[in-house]
Amino acid sequence: MMDTKNIVYSRNVVEFVTVAREFCAFLENVKAHNRKSFINASHKLLPLLYYKASVLPETEPLLDEENEKFVTEDYYFDIQNNIKQILGPHDDFLEIYDPRADEGEGQYTVSIAEYVSDIWQDLKNLTMLYQTGNAEVMNDALWECRTNFKEYWGIRLANTIRAMHILLFSGIDLDKEDELKEESNEIDTSNWFITKRQNDLNREI
Repeated sequence: MMDTKNIVYSRNVVEFVTVAREFCAFLENVKAHNRKSFINASHKLLPLLYYKASVLPETEPLLDEENEKFVTEDYYFDIQNNIKQILGPHDDFLEIYDPRADEGEGQYTVSIAEYVSDIWQDLKNLTMLYQTGNAEVMNDALWECRTNFKEYWGIRLANTIRAMHILLFSGIDLDKEDELKEESNEIDTSNWFITKRQNDLNREI
C-alpha cells in the first residue's frame, strides 16, 4: 500500500513545491521587473524548476474525481500578456523540438510568454491544492503535475531555458527599447535578434 503522506511530504516534493511557489509569485509580480531583470531572474529560476521537477517521486492517483482548477482563462491571459509586454519583440523564438517536425521543416515560431504561462498554470493549480493539507488531494495534484511535466511542459521549459540563454548571452542590449514601429498587423520575425542568432546556430550545426 502506498504511503501517501511520506510521498507528499518527502524532501524532493517539498522542495519542488517551494520552487513552484517562488516561480508563481515571480510571474504574478512580473510588472516589478524590466526586460533585463526578468530575463536574468528567469535564467536562474527556470533551470532550478526543471531540476526539481525531474526528481519528483512516482505516484498514482487515489481519488475518482478530477483535481480542482484554480486558474481562470482571464487570469491566465493576464499573466501571459504581462510577460509579452516585458519581452516585447523578443517574446517569439524558433522552436527546435516539436512533434509537428515530420509535417514540415521542424521549425516553428513560438512564444516565451505562452510557454511560461502554461507552466505557471499547472504549478499554480498544484500549489493551491497543496494548501488544502489533504494528503490524497495533494498526492493527486502531484501525480498530475509530474505527468504533465513528462508529457507536456517539461520540453517547453527546457526550450524556454535555451531561449533565455540566447537572449542573455548573445550580445543584445536588453535595456534598449524596441524603436521599430510595425506598419501592419503581421510581424516579420526574420529581423529579430533571437531569430537571427538561432538561424546562425542552425547553419553552424
